[in-house]
Amino acid sequence: MKEIKNESDYEKASDRADAIFNAKKGTPEYAELQDLLKALKQYEDDFVKMLKGI
Repeated sequence: MKEIKNESDYEKASDRADAIFNAKKGTPEYAELQDLLKALKQYEDDFVKMLKGI
């Protein structure tokens, strides 16, 4: 999974996910999209934990 380390990485990953959002299952773009979505969710979860002081 691609790691998102900062807001700039997050924005780039989000833009790329938007660009390939309609990728067909079984394509390299679909696999990339799944990886990006996991990384985006992890970054968002970590950000919320940081805000809550967890």
